[in-house]
Amino acid sequence: MPNIIQNLLLVMFGASLGGGCRYLFTLIETKLTTPIQISTLLVNIIGGLLAGLIAGYLLQKPDQTIRLFLIVGFCGGLTTFSSFSLEAMNLLQNRAYLYAFLLILLHFVGAISATFAGFTLMQRIILH
Repeated sequence: MPNIIQNLLLVMFGASLGGGCRYLFTLIETKLTTPIQISTLLVNIIGGLLAGLIAGYLLQKPDQTIRLFLIVGFCGGLTTFSSFSLEAMNLLQNRAYLYAFLLILLHFVGAISATFAGFTLMQRIILH
């Protein structure tokens, strides 16, 4: 049981830091007016990049503490699928179909590409 509590605290602390960073990104956006919320897109792409970098590192040097704190906690708190989903729904409800399509495309392609790039970069760094 103590290990579960320790792991839970790692995830919670990491998530609080990630969520705090997420909030800071929204402060930047208050100065912008675009149909697509840039802060949500940025945190999902940056979170994907970080998760890829960390996963690439952990493949060579497995560490449950790092995985729980950084990937599950920090990256989980930083990224936001729920905000992305709400943004897509709002665009669709407002019949802004092109913006909705672009939003979905940018989030999925951007985040997955960033994750792959981070993973590949870390593997190259570790192997050289």
